[in-house]
Amino acid sequence: MHLVTNSQGFIAYTLLLAGYLVAEIRNIFKQDPYLAWINPAVFASLATFMLTFVFTNVLYFMPDNLVSLVGLQPVITAWMNQLMFLVLLAACAMWIGYNSVAGRIISQTLQKSRLLHLCIAPSENINKRAVIVFIIINLIARLWAIKLGWYGYSASTELLSSGANFTEYFNIADWIGKLVLLVVAIHYFSLSYPMVSDRTLLWLMLSYQVVFGLLSGMKSGVVVPFIIVAIAYYCQKNRFPLWVVPAVVASVFAAYTVIEPFRASRNENAHFSGKSLGSIVSTMTNVNKISEFESTKVAPTWLSVLARLNLTYIASLGIEYAANNKLPDDRPHFLRNILLAPAHAIVPRFLWNEKPLQQDGLWYTKRVLGVDVFSATAMSPFTYLNFAGGPLAVILGFLFVGIIQRGLFDGLRSFGTGGLIVFLGLLSTIGTIDNSFNTVIIGIIRYFPMLIVAQYVLMQHPNKSFHEK
Repeated sequence: MHLVTNSQGFIAYTLLLAGYLVAEIRNIFKQDPYLAWINPAVFASLATFMLTFVFTNVLYFMPDNLVSLVGLQPVITAWMNQLMFLVLLAACAMWIGYNSVAGRIISQTLQKSRLLHLCIAPSENINKRAVIVFIIINLIARLWAIKLGWYGYSASTELLSSGANFTEYFNIADWIGKLVLLVVAIHYFSLSYPMVSDRTLLWLMLSYQVVFGLLSGMKSGVVVPFIIVAIAYYCQKNRFPLWVVPAVVASVFAAYTVIEPFRASRNENAHFSGKSLGSIVSTMTNVNKISEFESTKVAPTWLSVLARLNLTYIASLGIEYAANNKLPDDRPHFLRNILLAPAHAIVPRFLWNEKPLQQDGLWYTKRVLGVDVFSATAMSPFTYLNFAGGPLAVILGFLFVGIIQRGLFDGLRSFGTGGLIVFLGLLSTIGTIDNSFNTVIIGIIRYFPMLIVAQYVLMQHPNKSFHEK
């Protein structure tokens, strides 16, 4: 009806979303403050909603020349408002699901499970021999993945495609490194008087993860280890450490400083070999300096970070595409992949030749953005669900997320340290909702039993006298 401009509508949606989420978060802190900052609904409100569709929306009110530096259009469209409406619907659905009876039923079922009571260790002491074994497995898997050309940004797309039957097992082995860092950090911060060996082990694990994060060419690989340690501190001390903000900010800037030139050099170097650790290190340490002329075109790091986090414009292009086009035959089967996600999580690829590859972001780049490059683009879970079934799919999808968040959070935190490890291992899956929504279901089904086994092996189990006491 043209009663408001696109900019006015955009501001209204952003403020409405922010106000609603703040109100829900405040209710949680009043009603259930224990571990409230890692409550998955609170975590998702901050990471999936606020960070991506509230705080960083300030980009679109900056000077046009700054917005253009990061490849965004300095204009607010009606499609961006339609996307924001879907985001608001999703936020409401998630919190309705979290507060529903269904979530409490799942949590009570987990709390009463005899199997979980037998398997989950309440002890905070780690099995250091198991820690060493897990790290050896992780290191071998990472070096092997490099040798095969499957590791991080250095990976060859052809080699990844040819080894698709086995790459997921290497991803799981790589994930073990983050899990061990979490376990070691929880153990360390539980000690009133930690020994030098405990402190040394924590610093070695943190450094190990950061180094391989750099080698992976993925910025999150550098930042996430510090976040893991900070969350472990919070779980034991009920407050975040003073160093968390400067450490995360410093790691973000370090990641951009090292990884962006590495990526550019890797793409420009025709002789680059991602199958050699020496080649990766050499490329990373000998990147060409940006010329003085080119440096005037490069966005400052803080602006690049804002643009990388914000998905409003890029995700809205998918809303526009779905409204104006019939989806092509080569599209991902969005709804079918969600419905078949449990089977995708369990059945190995070498037994299921038609099992789809997770190339939704690549399709989005080529078909929606119209850019013919081999690069995945984040479409946001809201755009993915809209492709699957419109606003109804967005509502049902995030209603499911809220129910699962409540069930896992209340159901696992009552088991002590072991339950906390299992929950934190799933937090990124249910707290930072993936752009391909089906991976949320796959991640829960696949990693939940593995986390149960991993914490059983990594944590010491109290003897009978402990239980009697």
